[in-house]
Parts: sequence; C-alpha cells; structure tokens
Amino acid sequence: MNLSYVQKLLMAVDPFSSTRANFRSWREKALRNRLEDKKLKRLRRRHLTCRQREDISTDLEDSVTGPVSMTASASDTEAVCYEDEIANVLEETGFKVEIDNAARKPAEEQIPTGVELTVKDETIRPVHALRILRAFRRAGVAIATRINAMRQSNNTLYITVGSNAAPAAVPPLTRATAEWQSQVLRTLRAKWKTKLASGLRRRKQGD
Repeated sequence: MNLSYVQKLLMAVDPFSSTRANFRSWREKALRNRLEDKKLKRLRRRHLTCRQREDISTDLEDSVTGPVSMTASASDTEAVCYEDEIANVLEETGFKVEIDNAARKPAEEQIPTGVELTVKDETIRPVHALRILRAFRRAGVAIATRINAMRQSNNTLYITVGSNAAPAAVPPLTRATAEWQSQVLRTLRAKWKTKLASGLRRRKQGD
C-alpha cells in the first residue's frame, strides 16, 4: 500500500488511526446493509388494503358460507400476519375459520409459495370455494388452486398461506373458472364411460 508523506507522519503519531478509520467504514457499511435488508422486508410484506377488504366483503355478502381451514408456517411471521388478515375478512362475512399453524403441519418446504386454495375432490367441491376464489381474485389477490385427495373433508375449503413469492399478475377469473369446470367435466365423462363399459359387459355376460 503506497502512503503519502502526510499519512506516514500520521501513522507515526498514531499507528492505530488507520485501523480505526477502516473499522468505522466497515461498521457504517454493515449498518447500511442491515437497514436496506429491513426496508426490503417491509416492502415485501403483503397486506389487504381497505379497498380490497371492502370488495371482498361486498362479493361475499349474502353468499353461502362454510368451514374454512387455514395453515401457514409458524416460523414465517409475514405469512402468519397475512393469514390473519385473510381470516378476519372471511370471519366478518360469516365464514367459520379455523387456523392451525401447529408444528405437526407439513414441513415448510412442502408449503407452496403465495396463497393456495385446496379442495379434496374435483367433483364434490364446497359450494363456498368458488365464491371465495372469485371474491379474492376480483379484488386483485393472487390465489392458486389445487386438488388434494389427502385432505380430510369434502365440505371444507383449505387455504394455505406460504412465503411471499406469489406471481405479480393475477390469473383471469374466467380462465380459472373455465379450467376448473373443464376438469370436472373430464372427470365426470371418465366415470360415465367406466360405468357404461361395465354395464355393457354385464349385459353381454347375461346374454
């Protein structure tokens, strides 16, 4: 390291001045980095705005209600806070919401990112499932949907709130509804074909 004549004189007077200056510079940089990290975390926090809450409540007024079970990773504070906001707006519109973030829930890596609505069966869906999905998507809340046969009840809508990595764009409601309906129709057709084929076989055996 090349030092100027003045720097050499200062080092001779106080040999630790340069070390202290470097330490102060490092400490200030570390503090700025921590502040930036905190700022980014605040920006990534999800919230339901007053307008979104009003829109959701309006859409769910006088609609059929039903049980809702909600889950989030207990170690993810941001997800738990967002889960509470969703639960509050549902309870205010008459839904019975059960929250269970206990340690016996699936491991954190198994919880999907964003918000996901799950039902047990394609053909036997809770009546309130589609209405909740429509209300939230109309309000601009990104929500994914999935069928999970491992769920306990056909009558319950399961909502999982994962980490904040949801897509920015909300899928169009009409497309989501059409895809869900087409899946149900495909399942029904497959069941009808199976029943028809078994009935023909029994008729042939009887002849």
